[in-house]
Amino acid sequence: MSARTDLGTLEASGLIEIAALQPELEYLFKHALVQEAAYASLLKQDRRSLHRAAAETILALYPDRLRELSGVIGMHFEQAGDAQRAAEYYVTAGEHALALFASKEAYALYLRASSILDDSQVDLRLRAAIGAAKSGWTFPEAKPVEALERAVSTMGAADQRLLADAYFWIAFLRRQRGEVPETSPGLRVALERGAEIGGELNDPAAAALPKALIGSFNAFTGDMHKGAAEMREALDVLQGKVDSLTTAMISVFLSLTYSRLGDFAAANDTIERAEREARETDAISRLDVDIARSNLLLERGEPEKAVSQAADCAERAEGLGAYACLVAASTTLGAANLATKDANGAMVPLERGNELSQITNMTIFKTLILGLLGSARAQLGDVPGGLSDWDHSLASARSMSDRYGEAQTLWGRGRSFSRQSPPDWPAALTDLNRAIELFQEMDAKPSLARSLRDRAEALRATGREADAAADEQRSLELGRELGLKDAIFA
Repeated sequence: MSARTDLGTLEASGLIEIAALQPELEYLFKHALVQEAAYASLLKQDRRSLHRAAAETILALYPDRLRELSGVIGMHFEQAGDAQRAAEYYVTAGEHALALFASKEAYALYLRASSILDDSQVDLRLRAAIGAAKSGWTFPEAKPVEALERAVSTMGAADQRLLADAYFWIAFLRRQRGEVPETSPGLRVALERGAEIGGELNDPAAAALPKALIGSFNAFTGDMHKGAAEMREALDVLQGKVDSLTTAMISVFLSLTYSRLGDFAAANDTIERAEREARETDAISRLDVDIARSNLLLERGEPEKAVSQAADCAERAEGLGAYACLVAASTTLGAANLATKDANGAMVPLERGNELSQITNMTIFKTLILGLLGSARAQLGDVPGGLSDWDHSLASARSMSDRYGEAQTLWGRGRSFSRQSPPDWPAALTDLNRAIELFQEMDAKPSLARSLRDRAEALRATGREADAAADEQRSLELGRELGLKDAIFA
């Protein structure tokens, strides 16, 4: 009997049915239980032989569709007992899924490959670890730093470009955790090794990756002009040389820095550039770009628009399961609600962001979230709760060298002291003076303009009319120079 006759008999018996006629004839079992029973009836060795034959047949018949079919091929090789070849195709399938922006599917494939790789597959192990970091770093269950460092520790004579990429992601993820080179050997080594390899390769793109990361670190710790220049220079080199996910991510950091400096034109240009990159990447990258735009709206003095944009971002992040993005969106949403004097509206996103920052790789937002929570609690009458949050925020800022977060927290606490009943003007001035000093050092002009206005109120209340007038005049000039849209600068 022929195979076609056998298939006809099975179809007539109701065990299988035609699934497709084009481009090729395909059959499916009518019920999963029938399929399981048929499979279980095979001897183990026969199963392995059939799986190997299936893998080899797909390879022979579809040489031009190997990336597309690599997940199925990997499964057949794994079931055939050939873990080495299976791992190779799982990694290829992960790279194909990531290129199609299917992050969850890619992450699962990279994990599967990692679980069956052996020590001889050095470069493949590193490809799997880097892929898992790129596709899964926003997922709470992911532990990408640990996987990358385990892979790097066994590399030996691995491909140096892969090592450079791995060290970039180790450094990036450790920085997102709030680590600093002075107290984190892992971060320090990753930055140093990444820079060394970039120099050894004589490859501008490889050297630009650590420069971009160092630039974002400098911006975070308060040297925003230097950080912006480093990120801009690195981005110009990296354009078209690395994956669009990486360049979109660096663009988002750069736009945030420009927004904080008050260079709104540069921030908008960078966001538009990031949008062009994000069109070619996944939904999470596009989400990051929109979060950056909500930050620009907030810094420019359009909090109502920022609320709408950030709320949309938070909803999309929740739907995608992109919890790291949700932390960022929730922080901006909370800050924007506070700017509209809606403390109740700020509490829910800030509490959600605080919870998620502790279980994702987004500890870097801890300072801002706790500082904003302190201000929201104080506005709602929970002054002890506010004081506790502010204290934790300042401790976090100092442990991470987060000068911008420290200044924002001091400004929020000082403003709250001035608005409580009765106002505590000496405490308000102490905090506002230090916040203004930090904003001036960083050249964070939008925040400086607004905090000067708040200090003028405190100075006037304590009888220092001339000093208050000077702060008001300086605030007004700066606000108009930047084009801030707050009503007080109109």
